[in-house]
Amino acid sequence: MNVSIKWLKEYVDFDLSPEALAERLLMLGMEIESIKRLGEGLDRVVVGRINTVDKHPQADKLVLCNVDVGSGTDAQIVCGAPNAREGLVAPVALIGAQLPNGLTIKRAKIRGEESQGMLCSEQELAISDEASGLMELPEDMQIGTSIVEALGLDDVVLELEITPNRPDCLSMIGVAREISVVTGNPLGLPEVNVHEGLIDIHDLTSVTIEAVDLCPRYAARVIQGVKIAPSPAWLQRRLEAVGVGTINNIVDITNYVLMEYGHPLHAFDYHRLGENRIVVRRAKPGEKLKTIDAEERELTPDMLVIADAENPVALAGVMGGFDSEITDQTVDVLLESAYFDPPSIRKTSKALGMHTEASHRFERGADPEGVIPSINRAAQLIAEIAGGEVCSGIVDVYPGEREAINIKLRPERVNFVLGTEIGEDEMRDILTRLGFTVSDTFEVTVPTFRPDVNQEIDLVEEIVRVYGFDNIPTTLPRGDIPIPKVDPKENLREHVKTYLLQCGMMEAMNYAFYHPDVFDRIRLESTDPLRQAVQIANPLTEDQSIMRTTLLPSLLANAQRNRNHQINDVQFFECSKVFTPNGTNEYPNEPERVAGIIAGNLGAGIYGDPLHPADFFDIKGVVEGMLNRCGISDYIIAHTEHPAFHPGRRAEIRIEDKSLCVFGEVHPEVLENYDLTHKAYLFELDFEKLVGVFEPTKQFEPIPIYPSVNRDLAIVLDAETPASRPTEIIKSAGGELVSGLHLFDVYTGEQVPQGKKSLAFAIEYRSTTETLTDEIVDRVHGRILEQLERELGATLRS
Repeated sequence: MNVSIKWLKEYVDFDLSPEALAERLLMLGMEIESIKRLGEGLDRVVVGRINTVDKHPQADKLVLCNVDVGSGTDAQIVCGAPNAREGLVAPVALIGAQLPNGLTIKRAKIRGEESQGMLCSEQELAISDEASGLMELPEDMQIGTSIVEALGLDDVVLELEITPNRPDCLSMIGVAREISVVTGNPLGLPEVNVHEGLIDIHDLTSVTIEAVDLCPRYAARVIQGVKIAPSPAWLQRRLEAVGVGTINNIVDITNYVLMEYGHPLHAFDYHRLGENRIVVRRAKPGEKLKTIDAEERELTPDMLVIADAENPVALAGVMGGFDSEITDQTVDVLLESAYFDPPSIRKTSKALGMHTEASHRFERGADPEGVIPSINRAAQLIAEIAGGEVCSGIVDVYPGEREAINIKLRPERVNFVLGTEIGEDEMRDILTRLGFTVSDTFEVTVPTFRPDVNQEIDLVEEIVRVYGFDNIPTTLPRGDIPIPKVDPKENLREHVKTYLLQCGMMEAMNYAFYHPDVFDRIRLESTDPLRQAVQIANPLTEDQSIMRTTLLPSLLANAQRNRNHQINDVQFFECSKVFTPNGTNEYPNEPERVAGIIAGNLGAGIYGDPLHPADFFDIKGVVEGMLNRCGISDYIIAHTEHPAFHPGRRAEIRIEDKSLCVFGEVHPEVLENYDLTHKAYLFELDFEKLVGVFEPTKQFEPIPIYPSVNRDLAIVLDAETPASRPTEIIKSAGGELVSGLHLFDVYTGEQVPQGKKSLAFAIEYRSTTETLTDEIVDRVHGRILEQLERELGATLRS
């Protein structure tokens, strides 16, 4: 936002330089983008009048102008502007002038004729981009006067960057209020006195609000008998200084009040409104509106419009309508001042790609109590500048009046938070000058123009930004250093990641969403629960339209992407969340998973570590090593039916009859779906279940003092029986004496009957209280064999 220092001084007196003022405003939270001196480069430019115009003897398109530049001095100037004529008053750059565009004016001969200066356009003076001819000045301007003084360019404009939470500073009065606080000088608001006529406005118009939730307040005034004309010079200069173009006196006044109060207004041609009345409603399906920029807009029912009895005449809070705008034929004006719902204006502005001065303020939050002061200020200026009579009364429909926000402020809390010793009187003075009302008990009422203040800490911020952050004393922190709380889940997560990194795997980080076709690519059945994915309401692309329910497709896609770059040997893992519906419209469940992939070859491909193809036992070793690192040994390995894996090379880890992890070789069809030419192996572990069985406290076990006894046991049983079943039985029947157990051979062949297989186990027996004898071991060994025979029909292999 641009603010004029001359304009600011109409509301608060200060003698700060522009740089010092910029520094003060910066400390208050307003960043200064630039400082522009309007009259810079115009020191030797004066008001001149062309006395005579003669043809140039050597050039058809040039003329010789005799120009009065004041003090009885005339200058001959060669000019090529099409509007150069006798009696024209225009800016004259005298010899020695250095214009804003860098041009230095020197005495020169142009086609043989001497030129003693230059008649200037607005562009050459950096006033505007108008370059079609000389800048035409009012005929009553004093000849010889500095152009800076004549046009009011003895001003400095600050370009401020106002944060979205401070809509109150999007106005001259709002910025002046901040200056008043830091300088201690009083804030003087413009005196508004509207002289009303005898005609009652309620006899001329009415306002109906049908969408109360989107328009809590709407006010209207009618001014009759106005005369549309260019605005007076002072008003034009004010608007141009802050970067607002001029149109006509009525529109310029609404823009002037917008910049002054920060409250957008709109003026309608009263006689171009159907039934001369206003209806505030949502747009109807398929409704269209031609806005004042001559663009036709497609409206939707969630957009708020200002309508007359039949059609929309304005897009509420954004832009007026073409068919009801002020024209040269306008005689009577209906003036609008309203408060609109900020999210509604923001959505409409974004949907239509429109950003205006009005929408910029409404979508940040205008002041509902600023509706009447701003409309009265505009009515007063219209009556003074455009003539006409202000009708008696205001149509003020206010169904959404809000209760005032009251906050209890504790002065001691302020000083505790800031580390200061600010007195209560100073706190009260700061808040009062900022527009807050403070009671004797420090009950603070928030002004309606400060929508960003809602709680006590906001008041603390208001106090400190005026008190000065640089005034807060520097102190070293004091107090006990708390013992950090260790999160077991986070600790386990890092433990697992460290292990997988030590296995030579690299961590992958993927998006949390993917294409719905991944379920077909990993061969999931149509009824598989993993297909119940959370849909994204507004996906960027279809490739990112559902939330992940499994990490496997992401890792396969990583391998595919590397394969496309001729990298076939990959080892990745990912530790991340998946998302599953929870059966309601609330947020989905977000369980955590750990998954990994090994594809292609392992090894460094050097002497002593040759390349070798990865196999099932590599991925199995990674999984079991991870469980072992987590201190988990009481598990079984069972068969799984997961369709993404090869039917004969897939398994799952089960604990307490619950699946903890699936792993195995990727199914050939899945490999083909991901264009992988080498075998790949995957695992996916339910991290939430791992947390449930993980015991962070490690139990010390002393070094055994009694020797162990090792026995091998080879049994023959049904080929379909998983190895986990005899493992469970051996541990159960052997009890505490079985200190070690592992399967070391699986055999099917000529020496084993059809439909059977041989499993060979190495069993370690040890007691913590005595040395085991052969008799004791034989008895336990026999009990194990009997249990295997009874439950599985197993026999001892001869």
